[in-house]
Amino acid sequence: MKSLLCCRLMVLLACICPALPAIAEESIADDSAAWQGAHVMDLQGHRDDPVLADLIGRGGRPTVALRGAAKSASTTPVVFGFLPYWVDQTYYHQLDFSLLTHIAAFSVEVSPEGAISDTRGWPWTALIDSAHARGVRVILTATLFGDSDVHALITSETRRQRFFVAIRQQLLAGNADGVIIDFEGPGANGWPGSINDFMAQLTRYLHTEIPGCEVSFAAPPVDWAGRWDFPGLAASCDYLFIMGYAFTGSWSDRTGPTAPLHGGSRNITTTIHGDFGEVTRTHPEKLILGVPYYGCQWTTAGPEANAPTTTFVRYPQIWATFLGGVTHGNRWDATSSTPWYRYQDGNRWVQVWYDDITSLGMKFDLALDAGLRGVGMWALGYESRRPETWDLLAQKIGRHEPATVVADLPRSTVLQLQQNYPNPFNGVTRIQAEIPSRGNLEITIFDALGQRVRTWSQFHKAGGIVLLAWDGMDGTGQPVASGVYTCRLRFGVESAAVRQLSRRMVLTR
Repeated sequence: MKSLLCCRLMVLLACICPALPAIAEESIADDSAAWQGAHVMDLQGHRDDPVLADLIGRGGRPTVALRGAAKSASTTPVVFGFLPYWVDQTYYHQLDFSLLTHIAAFSVEVSPEGAISDTRGWPWTALIDSAHARGVRVILTATLFGDSDVHALITSETRRQRFFVAIRQQLLAGNADGVIIDFEGPGANGWPGSINDFMAQLTRYLHTEIPGCEVSFAAPPVDWAGRWDFPGLAASCDYLFIMGYAFTGSWSDRTGPTAPLHGGSRNITTTIHGDFGEVTRTHPEKLILGVPYYGCQWTTAGPEANAPTTTFVRYPQIWATFLGGVTHGNRWDATSSTPWYRYQDGNRWVQVWYDDITSLGMKFDLALDAGLRGVGMWALGYESRRPETWDLLAQKIGRHEPATVVADLPRSTVLQLQQNYPNPFNGVTRIQAEIPSRGNLEITIFDALGQRVRTWSQFHKAGGIVLLAWDGMDGTGQPVASGVYTCRLRFGVESAAVRQLSRRMVLTR
């Protein structure tokens, strides 16, 4: 990620174990300005970027109710993706909602006084309506970074109450399904000792004020310095998103994986069965394992694995590492079960360590075998328009529903079928129709030979806007070939003739 900048860590050192570096946080200075995490770095790097207007759409309070089960019900396994406000426009319109259960809108920013200091355009009306129409929950991310700021908020009852009221207002304004608290810092001033009480108080408040609201916390993968009570933290809220990454980074003096499955003193396996072991054994439904959609790139003193670093370059997004692996030749580190590659830039060696489909699949298997609530990622959009990670989710988790038709949006007075967007498309395309009254609506996809590919039929009790997402699958759930397709709308009421509209669509794979 080019947005991630080098940060200095004052006493956070890389502890070198055989063949795999592992971070050892023995002590960190009280001034945590030196500390920087992946979420922090990305937010800083995009601080001046505008919010993607397509997320907001028409603005105002979202009107589409969450489709499917009651909002208080949980779906297992969940797929929980952070969606940053700087997401690419084309990517957003190809987002495959059928492979997600939760989207975490990143983020509204919180001040140490407990106020919302930057809403980033929230509520994201268009995103929320689109997600709810497809049965996907929208979780609002609340961010506050740095030891002193977090400590100032959570240790003051007045500031706590101010934040509780402020975040409730934001959730209601956005018709959101919950909040994830992303408060980060090394904790040298002791704030992790107060976070469990803070979260328990927040959870009780929001459960009372907004029944069915999901309250969660973004937790570090390792308790490096013995400052956290992870079982107590899990008990204080509905669930935890384990940020299963940043085992190496800009501070590392040797190359290595950002999310090692095995090896070293700490890794993702010890995270699940060690640091969070008690929770995994007793309440696995409280844990979501987050994986990185980014890697780490350094210049190094030599070509060998775990070589000494000379310069930290960047955190490349996963789409770039996939291409780099093909270009320079993937290598597999058996100790950590992660890939890496190397190349020479002039007289300098460069190494990139990252996750590919194999290593991500192994982490998903770890989470599923342990019976965790599900998996997640930082961040949606970092895979760009590459299909590999979506295909992996379909294989490991499955689709909760290939497409959805809803009729909960404002009433229309004419019959219309809008052009699908995007078009051409290679993932999911959105189809929007408007019906003037109650009646039977049938939407059918035909191939170039006129053969029926997929049909949705539903009786609507009132006129309004109908949204449909087609993921390029036929009625049996099999992918169809690239080509030109026709979307036909047929609408009729008891006393009137059936009316028909159609549009052409282009699917490219």
